[in-house]
Amino acid sequence: MKLHLGCGTKKLEGWVNIDSVEACQPDLLHDISQPLPYEDQSADEILAEDVLEHFDKYLRFVVFDEWVRVLKVGGTVTLQVPDFKKILFKYFKFGYDNFVDFIFGENLWESKAYIGHFGNHKWGYSKKTLPAFVELFGVESVTVETKGLNLRLVGEKVRHVTHEELDQIKIYSHANKFGSGSDHVTVGFARERIKEFQNGSTRQIASSHLSCLPFDASNHPEQANEREHVEGPKS
Repeated sequence: MKLHLGCGTKKLEGWVNIDSVEACQPDLLHDISQPLPYEDQSADEILAEDVLEHFDKYLRFVVFDEWVRVLKVGGTVTLQVPDFKKILFKYFKFGYDNFVDFIFGENLWESKAYIGHFGNHKWGYSKKTLPAFVELFGVESVTVETKGLNLRLVGEKVRHVTHEELDQIKIYSHANKFGSGSDHVTVGFARERIKEFQNGSTRQIASSHLSCLPFDASNHPEQANEREHVEGPKS
């Protein structure tokens, strides 16, 4: 089985073409940020062109973990993303409007369907960081090539990484380090916060800006313990 994730209108013969936009008429209408309806290690190949950059710094771990979960050991994954480092050097050639439009992506897909925030680019990759990212999931890069302003990586899954193993990996946050949060959180911690957001349990807090108020550990002892576990004891 070969899975073409975020296929758009580019439907490939012999592949299961998957997209969340009904206008694309995919083989499977499915939001690829959600769990895929396939068993562990059931796919031989995965193709995702111009998709991974649409997931933010934290969500990309959860999403790519799910993609690799269904890939067999020995299977192939092909990714194409914008070459963020190369694009940065195009500012003066593109001009401001074209540069910003390219960096942040397009919300009106093919001038046909409005796809909302999913059209926006939420993370950037370079020829160094993309292979480093997939390696965390047991994927060994076979080739990493530059195609115009894009990077194209072909990798082989050499081992199956469990949720438990992946959830121990730490994600760095410059903004939180120099703000009021932690400089690192684990993938497991981010995974739980993402679930809460997707379930709507934190949206009311976010909209009322209560998250900006000082944290009172006496009112939330269970959260205080969780923060201490993630951040480590204060010296």
